[in-house]
Amino acid sequence: MKWKKGEFWIIVGFFVLTAVLVNLMRYSRAESKKLPSFSIIPLEIREWKGEEFFFSGQTYELLKVDVSTLRRYVRRDGANLWFFISYFKSQEYGSQIHSPKHCLPGSGWKILKREKVRIDPGSGSSFKVNKLLIAEKNSREIMYYWFQTRGGVINSEMGLKLDLVFNALRRRPTDAAFIRINLPLGQLSEEEAQLLFEDFLRTFQPSIKKALPF
Repeated sequence: MKWKKGEFWIIVGFFVLTAVLVNLMRYSRAESKKLPSFSIIPLEIREWKGEEFFFSGQTYELLKVDVSTLRRYVRRDGANLWFFISYFKSQEYGSQIHSPKHCLPGSGWKILKREKVRIDPGSGSSFKVNKLLIAEKNSREIMYYWFQTRGGVINSEMGLKLDLVFNALRRRPTDAAFIRINLPLGQLSEEEAQLLFEDFLRTFQPSIKKALPF
């Protein structure tokens, strides 16, 4: 196959431009001037009372997270859930956010159902999050998760990657947060779990938003 001279230089220019963009994203990143302050998120508020837990050192090594908090909250009526939020100063290679879609099967959980649901935390701006029905042996849980960056709430892994590229090209920090809420079903139906999740988020979303540096 013989290329015309013009076509050859177009292809060369494309590869040069690609190399420049890749190096720009890799070596010219901007970082946030402050870390999140998860202490702003209360352990006790209204009908909710929480307790902080910690993963093993090996788990934190695997996650490559900069700051995180893992909590179990119990409502006054006994209903409970697990709340996890992790923050990454930059999403460079080796410290990118692990998607539950990939991590759950590897840790023995089966994803029985997944969908996107719109929620309104009462702040006047609703947004969509991921909802998974997961099972492991005799346990079943509902998991809600989403990502948050300087571009706002993101509910897809592809959207997160595109957001990373756009922020890097604009020389903005590529920091991001991963937010996950797990509700053990047990005596709860899926509908009751949804109501519990919505009550929790309405109560805590203002402090979650304030805790993040975006």
